[in-house]
Amino acid sequence: LFWASIAKRFRVLQTDLGLQRMASRGLLTQTQLEILQGLELSTSDQLKLAPLQWMLVRSIRAMDDGVVAGDTATKGMLLKGMNKLRGSYTKIPNKLAGRMPLAYTQFVQILVDTLVLMSPIALYAELGAYSVIAVGIITLFYTGLLNLAKIFLDPLNNENYCEEDANFMDLGVLIRESNDASTQWKRAGERLPFD
Repeated sequence: LFWASIAKRFRVLQTDLGLQRMASRGLLTQTQLEILQGLELSTSDQLKLAPLQWMLVRSIRAMDDGVVAGDTATKGMLLKGMNKLRGSYTKIPNKLAGRMPLAYTQFVQILVDTLVLMSPIALYAELGAYSVIAVGIITLFYTGLLNLAKIFLDPLNNENYCEEDANFMDLGVLIRESNDASTQWKRAGERLPFD
């Protein structure tokens, strides 16, 4: 739900249909689905906050019930860790929102295009026939650098600044890899030698 609030590609997960699909795939329980659908939030972007709160409340209740050993210091460390996680939640959208304006990007595009188009004329007098090779190198370097800058400007490709074949941060891979890492511990602890 967190990445669905940031990337346009995953926005469908915040809809009722997307939540139902996640429940059908076992990513949400039926109870969690009903609670998420019943929340009265100002925007669907706030759905990402509910699982974080659930984790915190469940951990505190486990300590209070004696299921998990916990004293005041442990609860304090848990709250500190959850606040750090919540802080990380808010940093990512803020970094994406704090980008340079589109007008600057268009200005740089015009400058690079002008440099690339004018370089054959400017270099021919100095380099002669070698200006063809020099212009090719300049074109590859500056247009590649410009495309890389556009990718850094919009790493999630929400604004479609670059061509379709550009390599953007693939959130699907990031989510799969982080989920795989989190489930390795669960799979490794399924069978215990002392049970």
